[in-house]
Amino acid sequence: MKKVIISIICMSFVLLSVPAMAQQMTWTTKSKEAKSLALAGAKHMMNAEFAQAYPDFSSAVKLDPNFTVALVYMANLSYGQTRKDYAARALESAKDKTEGEKLFASTVDPTLKADGRRPIWEKLHKMFPDGKVLANLYVQTRATPEERFAAAEDYIKKFPDEASMYNTIAYYCMQDKKDNAMAKQNFEKYISLYPDGCNPYDSMGEFYLNTGDTTNAEKYYKMALEKYPFNSSSVDALQKINDSKKK
Repeated sequence: MKKVIISIICMSFVLLSVPAMAQQMTWTTKSKEAKSLALAGAKHMMNAEFAQAYPDFSSAVKLDPNFTVALVYMANLSYGQTRKDYAARALESAKDKTEGEKLFASTVDPTLKADGRRPIWEKLHKMFPDGKVLANLYVQTRATPEERFAAAEDYIKKFPDEASMYNTIAYYCMQDKKDNAMAKQNFEKYISLYPDGCNPYDSMGEFYLNTGDTTNAEKYYKMALEKYPFNSSSVDALQKINDSKKK
């Protein structure tokens, strides 16, 4: 994920934003480093690499405790009271930010259920149609598999080189359409566009496990662990494969 950004020095802080022509949500922060970390974390989140995203956002919040976008992500990556605390901080931090950031923070309001958040993601997507991150969240929060698939197809038309959405399409083909040929094609596209991530190989491992090819499943899960040794999904899958061999 890449964004074109400009820096504007204003009073005692730096406002990081995109050019006026691009309809993307502003990420207001005091720190360029925090912005870079948050962008890296967002890429991990889009690729379901949550363990890798956590230290990125955690470090961003340490650099700028009032960084609304990073606080929202920390709330989503946390549980229990910690989640509530980050949500409260995100909502408080957004009070003096842009309308987009206020809306973004409102998605972690603890009083909202999934149905209550869905219109917010839709509104954000309409407000900032050029934002890859928001568009990805819009796709993932659609109510039905069919709606997610249609939104994912629109996403790929606009952002054909964004790897994560091919993963979404592939899972839809595999789980809902039962079209393994198209699923494999999209998982392969995912790997080709994001070869350094661990999730593309984990996803391909799940594809082969789902189709009964444990040899290739094991191969790809091991490849995922070569990219990130602590990927729990791959570790658990390999353990299950090993356990089944012993029976």
